[in-house]
Amino acid sequence: MAVIVQEAARLHSIRRLGLDAIPDRDLFSRITLLASMMLDCPISLLSVVEQDRQWFLGRTGTDLLETPVDDSFCAICVMSDKPLLIDDAALHPNLHSNTLVTGAPFIRSYLGVPIRADDGMLLGALCVISPEPNAFCAAQIDRLAILAELAEQSLALHTRTRALSLANAALQQSSQIFKQAERAVNVGSWWADMATRQLRWSDQVYAITGLEPGHSINVRDVVQLYQPEDRAMVSKAMDDTIEGGKPFMFETTIHRRDGEQRRIRVVGERVDVDGRPDCVAGIILDCTEEHLRNVALKRAAERDQLTGLYNRASFDRRLAAAMQRVETQPVTVALIDLDGFKDVNDSLGHLVGDRVLETIAQQLHKKATSGAFLARWGGDEFALLFPSSMTLDAVVRFLDGLLADLGDIPPLGAALLRIGATCGVARMTTSASSEEIMRRADLALYRGKEAGRGAVVCWDRQMEARQSERQTAMAQLRGALNAGRVMAAYQPIVELETGRVVSVEALLRLRSEDGQIITASDVFSALLDPELSLRVSRVMLDAVVADGPAIMALFGPDTRIGLNLSEADLRRGDFIRHLIDVIDDSALSPRHITIEVTETMLIDASGQLRASLDLLNECGFTICLDDFGTGFSSLTHLRAFPIHKVKIERDFIAAIGEDHQSRLIIQAIVQMGHSLGLRVVVEGVETEEQEIFLRAIACCHVQGYRYGKPALLPDLKAHFAGDNAATRRRA
Repeated sequence: MAVIVQEAARLHSIRRLGLDAIPDRDLFSRITLLASMMLDCPISLLSVVEQDRQWFLGRTGTDLLETPVDDSFCAICVMSDKPLLIDDAALHPNLHSNTLVTGAPFIRSYLGVPIRADDGMLLGALCVISPEPNAFCAAQIDRLAILAELAEQSLALHTRTRALSLANAALQQSSQIFKQAERAVNVGSWWADMATRQLRWSDQVYAITGLEPGHSINVRDVVQLYQPEDRAMVSKAMDDTIEGGKPFMFETTIHRRDGEQRRIRVVGERVDVDGRPDCVAGIILDCTEEHLRNVALKRAAERDQLTGLYNRASFDRRLAAAMQRVETQPVTVALIDLDGFKDVNDSLGHLVGDRVLETIAQQLHKKATSGAFLARWGGDEFALLFPSSMTLDAVVRFLDGLLADLGDIPPLGAALLRIGATCGVARMTTSASSEEIMRRADLALYRGKEAGRGAVVCWDRQMEARQSERQTAMAQLRGALNAGRVMAAYQPIVELETGRVVSVEALLRLRSEDGQIITASDVFSALLDPELSLRVSRVMLDAVVADGPAIMALFGPDTRIGLNLSEADLRRGDFIRHLIDVIDDSALSPRHITIEVTETMLIDASGQLRASLDLLNECGFTICLDDFGTGFSSLTHLRAFPIHKVKIERDFIAAIGEDHQSRLIIQAIVQMGHSLGLRVVVEGVETEEQEIFLRAIACCHVQGYRYGKPALLPDLKAHFAGDNAATRRRA
């Protein structure tokens, strides 16, 4: 019964000490390292033996963290309360089948000394282990016992600074060993005389502070070693300890005389002798490496590695805290997405792309001085969280200026780049999740991209309706693609002078589940999705290749087929190469294919998009600029890109009856086309009056319902076959 009570008390003592919460276990691992070196063995452990397990407060030579107590050699040492020497565990009648003998670490020799707490209770053992038999002898027990005593005193240092005085007394008895221990763990001890304020330091404190050993020093001098902002705190801590007996522990930075900065942890406590204050004693631990690791870990957890800005996780935490106060403090966020960045990566490589991101991040950080919290959201997106005191108008003005300043990137080697940005803003004053406000900002950003880029767009409720429509359209288009219900319809383009059909434009059509034909305009918003757009273009390309021979047979071998490509298509170099290969492997040739692009796609075109157009031109494809006159810098586009043909947007011809200016615009574009050697097509021609006008201004090519509606190939053949398609003027 007494044994059971004693064991319960021992386990209670372990729990009371809270050994598993000791932060500086490196101290104990260095003791085991010293034991391993002194006894010339590969493995040394400082164990804590509990009811069901033993775990290691310090360890050298093994990755083991704990073992079941049934496998513990140290448990035998603890239960016997005396050193344990085992010459060969493989021959021991009770240990030969132990899993630590038959498996890693393959114990053959063991020498252990019990470790006690400052109250005398047994905690575990300091042991040395060898996979070789007869590695230790009884004469080595005293040496290990000295290190065990050091471990016990080190434990006391972590629980009470009073134990530091006792440990230093023991250090004086075995000075060489304890000096080695101080150097091993980079910890020093100190005493302060309460009357004179003079200090006594161990050699390691001198080493930590960079002062010469034996240098006379007092508390006032030491305070000057600390960084200025901490000096008052250090002085107060010492005064409170001397006057009130209050122990202290703090961490700060010292400035050594040689200019080096070191991070130290200082512990101090008043020591009373016979009930009277005697001195203040403590330890100084050089924790510079630990501090630098913690700073690096904290930075890695909070900062983006490439740009140095806060990362998304940091932004999410800051935003979540702000959203907790949203009903009293409005929350405003912005998402900034770089325009044209993908072209930089595609054309110049990711290393240049990384340099661009670093430069943009520096510019954003320099400009974001309004108290906004700036983070890299991911990829080429950045996020800002604004102070609640900023109005929405102030936020928009700030962002307008921010985007304007992003324009020119300093030259990167031989590359002179221009990167723009689009921004989406959301503001909330009612309770909601962080995900919801960021979803709104992302939706506003998408609308900004859709509207032409380079703008600051704020979320409004109308966006939700448009987004819902877009999601419906995307589901409809995706379903049609998956079910094979996407087709090409063809609308003829007629030469006015002869009435011949000289080309057709392939237009997207979907067949709904109930058999109805759906036009591209019905799912236009879905076509803005790059993934769906690319899938549609592949289907349309396959349709053109399949239908091309029949179209040539119907209208003549020189007939061209117009194929509409999206910006996303042109930015995919692999798709452009696929298109060229497909045409090369078909009955068609590049001269039969007209690639139609819209003017808005060329506004900030660079990199891959420009390279795609150049490659298509070199391969013999005709490049047509669709909806001409509706974008910006039209004449610049004609000069900067390999354009062979333009289509005048249908709104101009529709307005000639009431708008004289539309007549003049059409006439000017037709004349300009003739002068530049461009073929000009007028879209949307529906009436005789419109045709008469176009003949009068010498327009060559027309497209519209007057000459034929878009039709699937069977309907197109039925409409034109059997008649003189080459001379048919109108449908």
